[in-house]
Amino acid sequence: RRLRKGDHRAILARATGGESPVVSAPAIVICASTYWRNAWKYQARAYRHCYWDTGTILANLLAAAASRKVAARVIVGFKDTEVCQLLGLDTKREGALTLVPLGDAPAMAPGASPEVESLTLDTVPLSKKEIDYPAIRSMHAASCLGSEEEVMTWRTQTASADSPEPKPSPKGKLFPLRPLGDHELPRDTIEEVILRRGSTRQFSQESISFAQLSTMLHRATRGVPTDFLDPGAVSLSDLYLIVNAVDELPPGAYVFHREKLVLELLKEGNFRREAGYLGLGQEIPADASANIFLLADLNPILERFGNRGYRVAQLEASITGGKLYLLAYALHLGASGLTFFDDDVTEFFSPDATGKSVMFLIALGKSTRRSR
Repeated sequence: RRLRKGDHRAILARATGGESPVVSAPAIVICASTYWRNAWKYQARAYRHCYWDTGTILANLLAAAASRKVAARVIVGFKDTEVCQLLGLDTKREGALTLVPLGDAPAMAPGASPEVESLTLDTVPLSKKEIDYPAIRSMHAASCLGSEEEVMTWRTQTASADSPEPKPSPKGKLFPLRPLGDHELPRDTIEEVILRRGSTRQFSQESISFAQLSTMLHRATRGVPTDFLDPGAVSLSDLYLIVNAVDELPPGAYVFHREKLVLELLKEGNFRREAGYLGLGQEIPADASANIFLLADLNPILERFGNRGYRVAQLEASITGGKLYLLAYALHLGASGLTFFDDDVTEFFSPDATGKSVMFLIALGKSTRRSR
């Protein structure tokens, strides 16, 4: 549905502080979220779901763009009010989250944008009534950028931040990844994988191979093209695992060292019951072959990125989770994203995870029923 006529890239270029991919992009995908779509079930916690849903969608978009050799970059630094005004968003009920410029055509540099008038759009109510959760608006407003200068300052500060402190050397038993080679991977197209992808509602408790788990970890953690992390930069999240049934890997709790491509065993044992509890007492994580929790230390992230760091941390973890989703279905396995008991997850993986917060949880394994 066309909302406005004309080329409005000049507005988006100004809103993003002159980001060159925005200026030269033939198309720009803007992701926004209507809070009530999840708040009816998850209340104020639905603010996280804005980024979980957006991140998994963006994983699909980035994979599809890569398969077509189309340049794509996730932009998080922008003037919120200007983007929302362009889209005609009701900022009391919804918000813009990311911009993704697609393609690169410098010869198509934009001219002046048409005047942006207020939009009056007829919409169908999502339900007969809505409950307002002011905490969602407060969270979003606290991380908004108010001017082009503020956007440019934010981006400059994030680019010039000190490198994170090196992580301590592993102390537990190490299991180097053994990912499948390119010639061993399924040959399905990205379109086939996306159409097959769903959310598994029941796992079989069967084992997956260590090669399959290694492939998912290796391929999902190669970085995300964004305006807040340089290529090859250290990720903002650490991956922790509860392994229930993976061939050649003892059941137990692990942390993934992506720079070394190894899993470190934190504690060995059967933790199916604990996995089910941590995933809000559901059978799905208890029955899964492995559960991957993405945890981030928010203190240095907020120091580096300001309040917008919460958006950044949630989004990067969610895109990584979305990649794991796609990889599971590419390998003809199942996957399901879940919510969790925050503090109990941190405590379970401590002392290694002390001070970290859970951003995302995905269960992986073999499904027994058709995914939805």
